[in-house]
Amino acid sequence: MDFDDVSGLFNHPAWRLLRAENAPLVLTFCGTVFVDENERGVPEGVLVSRLDDQLYDLNERGLGSYPRAASEYLTEWTNSDWLRKYYPPGEDEPHFDATSALEKAVAWVRALPARSFIGTESRLGTIVDLLRQMAFGTETDPQARIDELSRERDEIDAQIARLRAGELEVLTPVALLDRYQQVESMAIDLLRDFREVEGNLRELDRRFRQDVASAEGGKGELLAAFLMDREMIAESDQGQSFQAFFDYLLSPRRQEELLKLLDEVNQLPQLDGKTNKNLLKIPRAWLDAAESTQDTVRQLTEQLRRFLADRGREEDRRVLALARSIQRHITALDGRRDLPGIELEVPEVSLTLPMERRLYMPPERAELDSAVGDATEEADVDVSELFAGLNVDDEALAGQVLALLEESPSGQTNLATVLDRFPLTLGLAELLTYFQLQRPGLDVVIDPEHSHELVYERVNSPERTAATVPQVTFVRNEGGPAAGEVEQA
Repeated sequence: MDFDDVSGLFNHPAWRLLRAENAPLVLTFCGTVFVDENERGVPEGVLVSRLDDQLYDLNERGLGSYPRAASEYLTEWTNSDWLRKYYPPGEDEPHFDATSALEKAVAWVRALPARSFIGTESRLGTIVDLLRQMAFGTETDPQARIDELSRERDEIDAQIARLRAGELEVLTPVALLDRYQQVESMAIDLLRDFREVEGNLRELDRRFRQDVASAEGGKGELLAAFLMDREMIAESDQGQSFQAFFDYLLSPRRQEELLKLLDEVNQLPQLDGKTNKNLLKIPRAWLDAAESTQDTVRQLTEQLRRFLADRGREEDRRVLALARSIQRHITALDGRRDLPGIELEVPEVSLTLPMERRLYMPPERAELDSAVGDATEEADVDVSELFAGLNVDDEALAGQVLALLEESPSGQTNLATVLDRFPLTLGLAELLTYFQLQRPGLDVVIDPEHSHELVYERVNSPERTAATVPQVTFVRNEGGPAAGEVEQA
């Protein structure tokens, strides 16, 4: 043992309990309630009542002077880390439980008196059995394992042969008492170990709550530290051994076997008057202790869930507050022209959902009657406008059509309405261009079954010309480019 390590233990709760002025009261009362009776989570009212009775008895018998109230003693013991005070979920009354330090102090004091019988033979057999299990469990040579199993089989066969021959070997009362004391000691040690495991988990819970309360940065680092500590406990030798023990207890077959063996042993006549009836309650006490430890793990998980939810709400409120602050600043600066800055041309992307687009419409052919007729009418036909080399701006024509469509509540108009608003200035060439307009957001629908006559002024001539054309309807298409094309025949 190291000197510095031992010096550092002076402040350990168990050591402070052994040096306390009222140590006999703490050890006898708490040892009886929490160790002998294996009570866990005793309500405050019950514990105060029992302590009042013991204080009254001690004062009456003159075995000490305890003038304070029982609740004050419980508060002092809780502040000294000998008892743990907590509120179970859904209850308003506080409960008390022993700490690992209290159990260690009680166990040390109980080991001080001289014992009338100290068994050694059973512990030596246990040591040999454990060593044999370790050696056999790590053997990698199959033949070596076969030899060991063959040896055990020979020993069993020899025992069967002796029994058939009438040779019956039974344990002596001394050997029975030796083994019984060892079972009792190991059972109590297991309960004490459960409190220590639970105490380690609660220490992790306490440190995590402190980190949550003082955390100022992101929650990523805090969660990583918590999960690392939780994983270290679960994967440690202590955590793995506890989980294996808990899985063993959850087996109904093994519980039944354990209870049956304990009952048979306590009824042995060789141990009459030397058995501990509380040993029959040990399996139930193990389950309660294991469930209490699992509850601690669940509380850690619930604390983590609440932490995530609370921090998420805090971040949402912070983002909302920042957004409102920005809005207030923008409102305060609205209308000011003297603000520094630069203008940026931000490219925009026009998005169109597939269902907003019109269905495909096959191109329609505009049938224009270009036949000159008989020879007597040949002199009346003048197509010089088509060869005059005029440049028609289809962008301007499309703009005129789209302007009328914006004014139309129905989102459509016809060629006659367009020409009434924007008369032809370039004659036949301009008229034919209307049939070929192809622009995003504009559909040109030609109905060759219906026609009408348009009258327009010829280019560079005061004469007016009449043209019979199919009915043309312009439709605003918000879904994208035009759905069809118009070809000149």
